[in-house]
Amino acid sequence: MSENQDILLAAKSVRTWRNMEIKLLSKAGCDDLSYRPQNGMSSFGWVLAHQAAIYDFSVNMLIEQGPPMNPEFFKLYQPGTDGEWAGTPLSEIQAYYDATEANLLDWAKKAEPADFEKVIEEGTAPSFFVGQSCREVLTNAFTHLNYHTGHLTALRKDWEKIKSG
Repeated sequence: MSENQDILLAAKSVRTWRNMEIKLLSKAGCDDLSYRPQNGMSSFGWVLAHQAAIYDFSVNMLIEQGPPMNPEFFKLYQPGTDGEWAGTPLSEIQAYYDATEANLLDWAKKAEPADFEKVIEEGTAPSFFVGQSCREVLTNAFTHLNYHTGHLTALRKDWEKIKSG
């Protein structure tokens, strides 16, 4: 299996788990994107939008060294924001996720082996990413995305606990 296929499979897995949790949240009656658990964790809408921002940051800003796909939207849900929901409708959040995911998939389909080896240089990214290859950047992106899918699970469980009394 090629690295290109690995990236495509990882993105598919992330989407499957994310969609499952969104459906379970909806089934539990949680459609309130502003819902923020009692423990202060990030809001439901913020988590969903932040996942799209992860793809945007990883491909457009780190790998391609350009601006985010949607700078205003990215600014609301980037790492370091406080996890509040900015009032963005779910349809816009999903459209942003779909677009940033499609952008990643397009990059992965076209990438040559040397593209995965390209190293992030100092002065072009936060220090955490300096010295990482694009392969490592994408691995970190998928880890980060799955971390936040875990937050969706925690949101659902908190919601269910509150609703059951």
